Amino acid sequence: MKWIKKMLGLKSPVEKKMEKLVKLQEKGFLAQRNGDLRLAGQYYHEAEILETEIAEMMEETNGS
Repeated sequence: MKWIKKMLGLKSPVEKKMEKLVKLQEKGFLAQRNGDLRLAGQYYHEAEILETEIAEMMEETNGS
């Protein structure tokens, strides 16, 4: 079943958030590399919030 979802490009909400997390971390890294520490901090803060949401979602699925 997982391979069918992967083939069709269907993702769970957790997978979508993980993908968004990776993009935010990349943006933060690039902003920091370019010297814009304020923007990098914003991206990293958003990424941290998203990590917390993902952890809570994972706990709910594992706890049930």
